[in-house]
Amino acid sequence: MKLFVYGSLLDPVSAERALHRYTSAADLLPVRLPGYCLSWDSIHTIHVDSLGRETPASFLNLQVDGSGQCLGALIEINPEELARLIQREKGYALTAVCCSTAAGQAVDAITFIDERRPPPPLPPAPAGYLEKIRRGLATMATEFATAYLAELPPPPQPLLTGNYHFVDSGQRAST
Repeated sequence: MKLFVYGSLLDPVSAERALHRYTSAADLLPVRLPGYCLSWDSIHTIHVDSLGRETPASFLNLQVDGSGQCLGALIEINPEELARLIQREKGYALTAVCCSTAAGQAVDAITFIDERRPPPPLPPAPAGYLEKIRRGLATMATEFATAYLAELPPPPQPLLTGNYHFVDSGQRAST
């Protein structure tokens, strides 16, 4: 099955940790997902070493946007990998989507969307999470990376600096 990824799983190193197998940029097929846009409204509790405590943090999510479209990538996964990802992506619901390749081919996939809507203001995003996304984009075609960054909404500020990990053990095990 194909999984549409749009955040830290764009980074082959992050994908490798989550999937428990070697992953490279060649495993990621850049695609566009019509009808959605990126948002920073998936809230998870993390421990930030520089703060010395737990805190809520904002992570990327998808929101339905009839006129929008967002960039991401497809990666092939098996049922065991999906089971691990379900633990990793707590708070997100598995959703069927249809992506479009650069050649215009429609490809059915699944993705994770957090349907919970937190009240404003959104908490800050971890700088390390953005670094994973940028590290992944650096392995992809320059045109794709540039277009993705142009569509990426600014994260809630100020960014949380320093190492972080998820408080939830299921999420922490594969990140």
